[in-house]
Amino acid sequence: MLFEKNPPLNIMTCPTCKSTGRAGWKKCPECGGMALGHAARNKWLFWDYPLVRHHLLLEKGRRVLNRIRVLTALCAGVVAWLGAGLEIYKQYKKLPFNLFSPAEWLDTLAGLNVPGKFLFWLGLAAFCYVWYRSIRHGEFMGQVEKFDYNMDSSSRAGMTVTPANWREARKLARVKKRNIAKAFTEEALKILGEAYFFADRNGQREVAPAHLFAALLTSNRISNVFSRLGLPAEQVLKKLTPILQAQSKSQDHFTMPLPSADFCQALFVAYEEAYNGHQEYVSVTELLAAAVKQTPEIQELLFDLNVNHQKLANVIEWARIREKLYRQYLRLRRAASHHSKHGMDKAMTAIATPYLNQFSEDMTMLAHFGHLDECVARETETQEIFRVIEGGQANVLLVGDFGTGKSSIVEGIAGRMLTDDVPARLRDKRLVRLSVPSLLAGTTPAGAVERLRNIMNEMARARNIILYIHNLHELIGVSAGTGKGSLDVADTLAEFLGGGRFLTIADTTDEFFAQLVASTAIANVFTKVEIPEVDENQAIQVLESKAGQLEYKHNVFFSYDALERAVQLSAKFLHDTRLPGSALEVMTEAASLTRSKKGENTLVTGEEVAKVISEKSKVPVTTVTSDESAKLLQLEEEMHKRVIGQDEAVNLVANALRRARAEIRSGKRPIANFLFMGPTGVGKTELAKTIAEVYFGGEERMIRLDMSEFQEGGSIYRMIGTPGQKGTGILTEAVRSHPFSLLLLDEIEKADKDVLNLFLQVMDDGRLTDSTGRVVDFTNVILIATSNAGTSYVQEQMRAGLSSEAIKERLLHGELNNYFRPEFLNRFDGIVLFKALEREDIKKIAGLMLARIGKNLEEKGIELEVGDPALEFLAHIGFDPEFGARPMRRALQERVENKLAELLLGGKLKRKDKVVIGEGGEITVK
Repeated sequence: MLFEKNPPLNIMTCPTCKSTGRAGWKKCPECGGMALGHAARNKWLFWDYPLVRHHLLLEKGRRVLNRIRVLTALCAGVVAWLGAGLEIYKQYKKLPFNLFSPAEWLDTLAGLNVPGKFLFWLGLAAFCYVWYRSIRHGEFMGQVEKFDYNMDSSSRAGMTVTPANWREARKLARVKKRNIAKAFTEEALKILGEAYFFADRNGQREVAPAHLFAALLTSNRISNVFSRLGLPAEQVLKKLTPILQAQSKSQDHFTMPLPSADFCQALFVAYEEAYNGHQEYVSVTELLAAAVKQTPEIQELLFDLNVNHQKLANVIEWARIREKLYRQYLRLRRAASHHSKHGMDKAMTAIATPYLNQFSEDMTMLAHFGHLDECVARETETQEIFRVIEGGQANVLLVGDFGTGKSSIVEGIAGRMLTDDVPARLRDKRLVRLSVPSLLAGTTPAGAVERLRNIMNEMARARNIILYIHNLHELIGVSAGTGKGSLDVADTLAEFLGGGRFLTIADTTDEFFAQLVASTAIANVFTKVEIPEVDENQAIQVLESKAGQLEYKHNVFFSYDALERAVQLSAKFLHDTRLPGSALEVMTEAASLTRSKKGENTLVTGEEVAKVISEKSKVPVTTVTSDESAKLLQLEEEMHKRVIGQDEAVNLVANALRRARAEIRSGKRPIANFLFMGPTGVGKTELAKTIAEVYFGGEERMIRLDMSEFQEGGSIYRMIGTPGQKGTGILTEAVRSHPFSLLLLDEIEKADKDVLNLFLQVMDDGRLTDSTGRVVDFTNVILIATSNAGTSYVQEQMRAGLSSEAIKERLLHGELNNYFRPEFLNRFDGIVLFKALEREDIKKIAGLMLARIGKNLEEKGIELEVGDPALEFLAHIGFDPEFGARPMRRALQERVENKLAELLLGGKLKRKDKVVIGEGGEITVK
């Protein structure tokens, strides 16, 4: 499916009022105005906001009237105070007091004449009214019910007793009923009215989610959502027009449209979205999610615009996060004022903890002053911690790799504790972070034990402390003495925590848990909660929470595509840092790059992110330019400038490189796996060097391993490293350092069988785990193995007159089985048998080698001229079918390079001279 579609909610509708809640101008006698009802969480949720023409017109008029009132009051206040100022000037002929002195203000007003006093107080009353209306504008009559952590998912889905009809629903106690319309923001209710008028103006019988979606596009917040996706709201609305026109028409203009079944579903789905997302109110973002879920046509429309379910959900979450951060700022100022600033609980029964305060910091206090970041995209892990605590366990141990966000989760819990959005056991408590370095600093192990005992006793007396121990493993092994009388900090802590007198949250890494914690007594008193690395969607949401800070700092704006590509490309190419840290670093650099290249108030797109990734990883991930496209299409020509003949091998490699750059290959395997076979000197290694230069940017991007060095049984550890020691694997460290490179395995038939088995995984899965458990990515590597296996067999068959294809088939099904297992050979994308070189090929190779010599001489200001007779001569003395081009290299060294060296050292060859190699290899200087 393109989008998720939840099972429809069981909604009770009123047949009398057609789900409008009104019979004329009065409430419906059947449903009592409730219109729609749904049972959930042991409550009867109903909708009492009439979606009828006259009520919505009155609401629209009320909003206009309120604006007029505010504007009138503002103008009256300004005029009144100007008049009061004029009266002061008339009476005193000047300002007789210091403007910043309240006492002089009071004295002046006391002596002011009656008209002046009247105007002053009138202006003050007007401004007070404006202030009152501004406060009321931000208030709502109700809120979304608070998330119940004690209720399981099945209980949240329904209620014990569901009313069979409206009569039973009306008889329910008031505490069992909730009008969800009161939880909708004023903007959301306004949008619902606009949706109604969309349908009404078009003369349609029903108000559908499509009308709601159209109305939402007029909202500034929703326009910003689509702007982040790179879609102007006008473009989306234009695409939506055919869907709106397809809605059924009413018989006459006087018939009012009625809410459709899907529209009614959307109202309750929006409320459930807000509840499950721990939102205080139902805003336009929840309505957008609900409207899309209820309309397959809109889902298709968005998919055509390259917006899938996950992308829309993430960008909606972005809008929620921005709103949540703003509300958090206001809420913390308001709600935290009721939270103790001195460590005292609401019942005033807690005891001060001066000794604990010396070795800790109060995280609830830090949250109170806004010094802790919002925890984003960790709801699953937070819920698991809450379930453990509600299950009666007193100690929770968070275990996860470095950088996975363990501390961030605890900081998020501290923020929730301020507003009591936590289970009952955590309410009215202080979350205190123990500083392990401070505890151990400046004392002996025996002193540290004594400090810990004092802290634990003080916490037990206070009864409102939740302890957080960051890096629990730092306490392991701190001990004094031996035998029965020894003192151990970790054992002392385990003894106190085992009593369950207070709650404790601690964290450590996977590595330290396995090495230090798991085998100690302290592990037995904790309940372990795994904290995995965030997935890509979670990382995107974390970036969304950080984007505002970066936008403000660099004065740029991020598109959703930039955030998405930052996460996806960082996960693929940057392996030294885990998500979301690596993606956040890329975002920061992309913002700086965009500002420097485009200027301020510009948009950071996915292309700027790709440029940053390319620079950091040396992997080409940007959009293919026209110059690069032309180069890719002419790869064969470029490679033939260095490799003579071997058309099959060149074509195979060129096609693989084009597939990789066009991103139409499998992303879970290396770019290509090739086995080059053939006699020595025919160009196997030279082709590999050519690929490294043409595609990877230089021969230094080639990782070359001579497999004859890995013949011993323990050679596998040289490849992946000695167990427990980082940085000791020749292969793994090379690929970690250069993830975009060519891996050449020279003479692979000489390697140990365990080493060959290692490459089975590399060629199949594109990854390899080193000796310390780190996963090394091989998906941006071209793997080329060369082999001389069966060379004598090939030469015999060629002398017998067999074609290259026939020899290759016999090799694959016979001779090669003596060297490699069939499953190993099947992992290669192509097995190429290099042809033996002929005399004409050797002549061309001689030309290429001499051209390189000429390039070296050109740098010295000397010209080299080679005639065709010289090439014929060199090809004659350098041709050996058995050894390929290697005799030619020796011939050039003996006949050309040695002579040139003598001329240069003897001073007979100088700048601006011309060297001519003539017939018989004779060298003359002109």
